[in-house]
Formats: sequence, structure tokens, C-alpha cells
Amino acid sequence: MEPKFSRSIQKNIQLVENILHLDVNDDVVVRRFRALGQECVLYYVEGMSSGEQMAEHVLRPLMNSSLTVSGRDAVPEAMKDIVEATETKLEAKPDSAILELLRGQCLLLIDTCDQSMVIDLRGYARRSVGVPQTENVVVGPHEAFNETLRDNLTMLHRRLPTPKFICKIQEIGTETSVQLAVCYLDGVCKADTIDKIEKRLEGAALDYIMTAGLLEQLIEDDPYAPLPQVVGTERPDRVVSFLMEGQAVILLDGSPRALALPVGLWHLFHAPDDSYMRWQYGSFMRILRMLGALVSLLLPAVFVSLVIYHPMTIPMTLLTSIMQSRTIVPMNLFSESILMVLIFNLINESGTRIPGLMGSSLGLVSTLILGTAAVDAGLISPFLIIIVALAGVGSFAIPDYSLSFALRIGQIVMLLAAGLMGVTGLCYTFILLLCWVAGMQSLGAPYLAPNSPRRSHNPDLLLRTPTFRQRLRAYLSAPEAMDRARGRMRRFGRGGAK
Repeated sequence: MEPKFSRSIQKNIQLVENILHLDVNDDVVVRRFRALGQECVLYYVEGMSSGEQMAEHVLRPLMNSSLTVSGRDAVPEAMKDIVEATETKLEAKPDSAILELLRGQCLLLIDTCDQSMVIDLRGYARRSVGVPQTENVVVGPHEAFNETLRDNLTMLHRRLPTPKFICKIQEIGTETSVQLAVCYLDGVCKADTIDKIEKRLEGAALDYIMTAGLLEQLIEDDPYAPLPQVVGTERPDRVVSFLMEGQAVILLDGSPRALALPVGLWHLFHAPDDSYMRWQYGSFMRILRMLGALVSLLLPAVFVSLVIYHPMTIPMTLLTSIMQSRTIVPMNLFSESILMVLIFNLINESGTRIPGLMGSSLGLVSTLILGTAAVDAGLISPFLIIIVALAGVGSFAIPDYSLSFALRIGQIVMLLAAGLMGVTGLCYTFILLLCWVAGMQSLGAPYLAPNSPRRSHNPDLLLRTPTFRQRLRAYLSAPEAMDRARGRMRRFGRGGAK
């Protein structure tokens, strides 16, 4: 049976000590004192609560009060008339009260009362609002989420001062629970979207959810799909744009990354810079990103398939130069390409893991030294180095980190198909990949929508259009939100206000 508080403070103290293992746990501070004519005890975790605020708003008012109360009204009377803390609540369940205690709040017990008071005086050290590390922009805000859920929600409330902004805070984790927040705009986000998210969170049965990346893997539609089905971001302004488009956002305590869903393929090519600059510049950057994705995915495979199986399609001057550069190379082109792609990914990964400026320096020095030495030794063809380098640069142009990883894996798959079966195998593999992507879903929404299947949507999708034409809601919005947007378009027109 679930334990309960009793009206005897000695039994309550014994119950709390047993749950917290205070005979061996020295991290919880116990402060016993007399107030209101009764014996009282205050629990808090050292370093997680503010001692100065505790003394000012709890201990001094209670100990200096001349009020005398007893029975079940002791804690409610103290919370109502004496304790000066801004956030307090009654808690009758010991497990819930101790869970709040371990999250940094204080727990007050008073004799003759079978309820406890939970006081929010959290004062633990936390990282301040910083600069985005993976989503830097030239024009726009330079704020990023941190690891504290309340700070992240505060940044969203500051940008969305509307009562339609809904935030549902709940617990996840079977053994050790973690707080998360499901955020959305009422009347803009579909009710079906929120229902699906809550069902998947209930089914995410894991002892402990450490990061948002782990949560993403538990709630995605298809864990074997080649592309990410959730967009992750560390920028509050980008989260606001997702909310305005009718998507829901999940924030996890302890993780500086927010998850937005459902998403489509085109969301992965969007960056904050697109909206902060003129529409011509944003469209140009998106075209460059899509071109970089195609170069990263297909360029090494196309080069290998043409040189090995279809050399007559290459201009004679270029083919002669390629063959002359390969006369002293001991490996065949297919094996050489696989080796070069793997070495490039190895250098990139090692440069990422080494901290500070040393990482970028290592990547540059390794590329120059290994590339020059390999060409001088006749182990690698100069043309292949150029091809692999261009493919790597194309992957770096992708704004979404997960999508860039997916393209690198797809690059190796395409290269294997091209080396084993030529252009025919490359085309078949690419078509199968397109069919797989076309059948993907994100929280039940088609992955290639609104282009396939065709749906009404905001024109800011594949390319940007002038801002005054972007009055229509995104295709993920609720039907009533789309109707309101169409009404505004009829009222003001597509070319500006009447």
C-alpha cells in the first residue's frame, strides 16, 4: 500500500527517513524547531535550495509568530498566514512530497497535521542563457535554451504573451521520473496532434529519460526510417515559429534541446536566417542547401559509376586526365572511394570530439597532411580527393544535424550500389529510397506533404515568398486556424492591405 502521512510527527519523520535512507544519506539537511506551539521539521537538499530565502521567508516568520494552531489546520494556516514564500502547496502523499524535495524544494512537517507543505525556494547553480552552439545566425537573436525547464519556458512565454500558449507539464520515467513540458497554441495546433503525443509519451516506458535525443527515439513513428521524423532545435525563436505553424513542442528538464513534431522533409532545410533576411536571400540559401544535399548524397556514387561502367559518357579530355592520374594508384576506384569516404568521416568525427579550437585545427591539418602525403605517395587519386571534399562540403551546408548524418549514411549506400551495379543500380537504389521517404510519416502526417499529397499551405515552404503573401497558415495547423487565415486573405488581399 502507498504510505501516508499521519498526525504524529515522529511517525512522519521515521517515514521520511526510511524513504530517503537518511541513516546513510548525508545530502539531505534536517532542521527541527518549534513554531505555532508545535514541533516542526524542515527538509531540504543541500545546494539545491536557497538558505537565505529559507531563513527569511520560512524559518523567521514561523518562529516569530505568536499564533498557536493544532490539528489538521496547522499546515494550511501556516501556508495562508505565516509563510511568505511565493509558491507553496499542500501535499498529502509522502512519495509526491519527497519527489518535490529531491527536485530542490523544501518540505515542512508540523506535528498533529497529516499533510506536508512543499515550498519552492530552489536556488541551485545553473547555466545562464547562452549563445546557440549548432544553429548560429548572422542576423537574428542569439539566445539558446539551457538545461533548466523553467528557464526555457520563461523564454517562450516572453516571446508568446498570449493566453493561447498552453504548456502541459508531466512526468516521464518509470523508476526515476523527469519533468517534461508539451507546448502548443490552442486553436492553431490540432487536438489530434496533442492526443497522439500524450499516448506516445505514456508508452515511452523507460527507467530514466536522460536527454531529448533519447525521448525522440521513443516517440518517432518508424525507428528504421532513413531520415529524422522530429526536428530538434536549441533556439527559442525557432520553437516559436514551430508553434505558430501548428506544431507541438516538447521540452525536457535537463536537456537544452526542444523537439518539434509533426514535421515534413522541407522543415529540415529551413534555418532561422531565412526569415530574418529578404525573401530573395532566403530562397537562394535554401536552393544552395538542397544542392548541397544532392551533391553530398550522389556525387561520389555518380563519379564511380561513370568512370568504371560508363567511361564513354565522360568527355575525352577529362577522361584522359582521370586515367593518367590513376596509373600509379594501386587500388581500384571503388575500393579507393569507400576508403576515402570513411577517412573523411573519421577526420570529421575526431575534429568534433576534440574540444575547443584544437578540433578544427586537427581537422584542417589532418586533411592537408594526409591528402598531400597520399597523393605524393601515389595511393590516392587527386580527382577523388576533390570529389569527396565537395561531397563533405555539401553535407556541412545542411542546417539540421540529424539530416546531415542521414545523408552521410545514404552516401555510402549509394556508393556501394554504384560500385557494384553501375548507373542502373544507382538509379534503382535512389528510386527505392525516394519511395521509402514518400511512405514515411511524422506523428501520422505524410512526410512529403504538402507537395505529396497536395495540400493548401503557406507559400514559405520550398522557397520563400514576399512576407506580405505569407498570411496562410502552415498545412499542419488546425482547420479552424486555416479558415481564419483564408478570411484574412479575402479581407486584405494577397498583395497587401486594401
